[in-house]
Amino acid sequence: MVDISKFSNLELADEVFIDFGMQPISNRFLSANCLKEVPKYPLELRICRDTGIIHLSRPFPIEEVKPQYDWLTCFEPEDHLDELVETIIKLPGIKKDSLFGAYSFKDDSTLERLIKHGYTNTWRIDPVEQLGIRDNCANVETYQSTFSEEVANKIREESGAADLLIVRHVVEHAYDLPSFIRNLSKLVKENGYIVWELPDCERPIALGDCTTVWEEHVYYFTGFTFKRLLHLAGFEIVHFESVPYPLENSIIAISKTGTNNSFNREHDQESLKKELIRAEGFASAIERRQSIIRNKLESIHKQDKTIALFGAGHLSVAFLSLMGITDLIDYVIDDNNNKKGMKMPIGNLEIIGSDALYDKNISVCLLGLNPQNQPKVIKKHEHYVEHGGIFVSIFPGSNAYLEDVL
Repeated sequence: MVDISKFSNLELADEVFIDFGMQPISNRFLSANCLKEVPKYPLELRICRDTGIIHLSRPFPIEEVKPQYDWLTCFEPEDHLDELVETIIKLPGIKKDSLFGAYSFKDDSTLERLIKHGYTNTWRIDPVEQLGIRDNCANVETYQSTFSEEVANKIREESGAADLLIVRHVVEHAYDLPSFIRNLSKLVKENGYIVWELPDCERPIALGDCTTVWEEHVYYFTGFTFKRLLHLAGFEIVHFESVPYPLENSIIAISKTGTNNSFNREHDQESLKKELIRAEGFASAIERRQSIIRNKLESIHKQDKTIALFGAGHLSVAFLSLMGITDLIDYVIDDNNNKKGMKMPIGNLEIIGSDALYDKNISVCLLGLNPQNQPKVIKKHEHYVEHGGIFVSIFPGSNAYLEDVL
């Protein structure tokens, strides 16, 4: 079985490298007439100097992070899933009658692809029956809180130990990472596979992109640090890649329990050094941008021009809050009917529809949408640009990044 005690010990050798102060719950939208304050909690990032792993000092309370509305949804990148399934079915020992397990609803689309290929022997954890979760708003933040050793053993008994377990975009949410990984391993046969997928934070950290920080993500892995974790946990890595996407790449790792997990120590130390330098650069870039972005937006306001932020999601909340610029934004735009008319979790900013681009005489519109969707918005609102409106992106390294344009 997996022994992750080495990682637990190494994690004690970490230190705070950036303190963002008190930050709001980013999914806590308020009704227009609500007088309540959105809860805030200390947000610090720590780094383990023995592994390079970045994580929150203190995760926010689960009952606060849990969504308050059933219309809040999450979308994970899926363009690569056909290729991932092809990789899975070619793994040694995988056959038509192999048992495929899955952790959450985020794995449904992968299971569906496997079934279409004729691999029909599947199960997925039932949050109601097996995790005891009956709240329709609960998400993976709640799943991991009830996924105990006892529960894992019961799932194994009821559903069967899987030949391969799919775990997409949840490991970064784990409050107790060693226990979470250990309990997942109980769902897999000896020498079985676990398919991990998670955000690759290397590029946003290197670029100094503050929007990568989200209270729902406890861990911020790069390719190196996730490999390091798997090795320390006793896994053998049989496949590893980082799939490119505009916002952040997706790490795909397929592991199995085993002892063939040695790695070049000299190369490892050199890579660790790069991780630590990159993290230090991230902290410096955030501090530098707080000043630069405020100055640019203040300059626009001094010209009596209006500024809007398009996209009322957690990326925009992070940008507004961590950059400290809520006082410089006149409007927040989002065409989600559930959000329109509500207030953002920070700055008491009302969310209005995209008609405001024309009705409110907006001069500059910051794009806080996933960069993958930004071209669609720009194309849809060509008339706004033709009449002098300016779209700029809040994401460093993206097309029309605000520091490069304004």
